[in-house]
Amino acid sequence: MTPPAGHQLLDLHNHSDRSYDASNTLADYERAHADGRFDVIAITDHNRIDGARAFAAAATFPVIVGIEIDTADGELIGLFLEETIPPGRPARETAERIRAQGGLVYLQHPFYRLVRRPLTARAREQLADRGLVDVVEGRNGGPFTGVPDARARAWASERGLPLGAGSDAHEPPDIGRCLVSVAPGQLGAASVLERLRDAVIVDRHRSSLSQIATKARYRFLAEIPRRLRGGSRRRLA
Repeated sequence: MTPPAGHQLLDLHNHSDRSYDASNTLADYERAHADGRFDVIAITDHNRIDGARAFAAAATFPVIVGIEIDTADGELIGLFLEETIPPGRPARETAERIRAQGGLVYLQHPFYRLVRRPLTARAREQLADRGLVDVVEGRNGGPFTGVPDARARAWASERGLPLGAGSDAHEPPDIGRCLVSVAPGQLGAASVLERLRDAVIVDRHRSSLSQIATKARYRFLAEIPRRLRGGSRRRLA
């Protein structure tokens, strides 16, 4: 869908090369921003916020500091964070820690199983029942997400929760593929949450086969310098 004129394009779920499985550098995001692929980006690396902080300090565009946390019950994202949140804690405690920082609990790809540590159905329902979900990801840029994303949108509608979207970009070609268009306003947790209630999802999804080919190519290229240095494969942290 074409975003309304004057609206901001927010991409709420992305990774930098600080994530064990991603290649994106600040220069990659700068090029994508210059091409008009997004206005505001959230960097949500796995279990760390140092990459997001570095981007926020150096980028020419606004950066939301976030983190994709491996809770004891699966992955969960926090947005608008000041401090890191340790992995391995129950999802409820993790969500409460996100809220304690004034952040947003962002339920990413809640029905998608092709991730390393999907959030359990029980944890998903318990978080929602306790009012600990702020935003549900209605479109994710990863491969084969169409059906689970449709389930996520229906579930969010039943729960009365606003939708977000994120490219979940790990490689440069996937930056700015799934976004939400929102009215302009302050870039803070409360303001963004309110504006997401009237957001429009912008879907520029590439084909799943194209994405898989891209991931394979970047993983292969990333291995070459490590092997030349005598290093081993990057571990799945």
